[in-house]
Amino acid sequence: MSNEIDAYDYQRYAILFVDDEANTRKYFKRLFGDKFRILEAEDGVEALSVFRQHANEIGIIVTDQRMPNETGVGFLSKIAGDYPDIIKILSTAYSDIDAAIGSVNQGGIFRYMTKPWDIPQLEVTLRRAMEFFTVKRERDALLGAKMQAMGNVLLSSRLASFALAPVCAGIKCDRAAESIAGFVQAGVAGRRTGSDGDSDLRSPDWARLHARQVLLASGLEKQLPTALGIAGLADRAAALQAALEAAGASITYSVEGAATRLTSAVDPMPSLLDALLGRNDDAATTQASVNVLAAFAAIYDAGGVIRRIRGEGLTLDVTESSAPAKVANPGAETAKWLIDDDLLISAALGLL
Repeated sequence: MSNEIDAYDYQRYAILFVDDEANTRKYFKRLFGDKFRILEAEDGVEALSVFRQHANEIGIIVTDQRMPNETGVGFLSKIAGDYPDIIKILSTAYSDIDAAIGSVNQGGIFRYMTKPWDIPQLEVTLRRAMEFFTVKRERDALLGAKMQAMGNVLLSSRLASFALAPVCAGIKCDRAAESIAGFVQAGVAGRRTGSDGDSDLRSPDWARLHARQVLLASGLEKQLPTALGIAGLADRAAALQAALEAAGASITYSVEGAATRLTSAVDPMPSLLDALLGRNDDAATTQASVNVLAAFAAIYDAGGVIRRIRGEGLTLDVTESSAPAKVANPGAETAKWLIDDDLLISAALGLL
């Protein structure tokens, strides 16, 4: 029994104990305070306040049923929908047992106990409830990590498929795969330094993503010849400036050593990435995303590299690549990237 008990950290999550009698709260804490981390409340109203402050810490709620201001079931029913995994135990006098049984579904109650308590049985119940909650949390975390990893692979493959558009259309465009990675990195970096969260990046709408990406790939195929028809890295950087300004940026163009620097207080890249991920149906944003992506591809095709500088707003440096020149073979390059380098986009997306 000792080895089994030692296998669990019973204070990893707290027990919220709710009872209007101060002596009962003291008694419960004296009985179980050494084994469990205990939070207290004197009625359902205070319990709701305490719960909201410590929701992420609480694994079990033990509440009396008959209390002033708010019954135990009334309190539990208010959190049952948003916190179904928390173990809820109702403590009730024998005379209230029929009402308690009838209210079990309303509050999502795991178990009810009659007063006076059977102390050894109550301790076993609390241990088993905490073990169940802990194991379920660990299982959910592992499942979430697996689903996240699967999402990374699926999304990276879908984004990489844009690099196939010029190949399948017979358009010569070197380093298209790198340009996709550069576009995504610029968009994600903007989301991290901005005020928006990145929770949407973790769970894209896959059905919408499929339909939108078919449309975007078609638009990219049409736009690439125009972008690639511009001669020279400097002119293609100017074309990127124009595409970003059409997307809502106000670009300051400067030359910093060997780099062409594009700076704007307004950063449209996160919104453009949203369009690429199928979460933005606005026609103007969709077209702007295609135009900027084509401009990225044109710069990489001309031997350039685009690096985002950290900070507020948007700052992009366009420079010549220092990597050794390779024999141009877009089909083989894209195929290798799809097969071997899925993690490139996954790493660019970071917290996906």
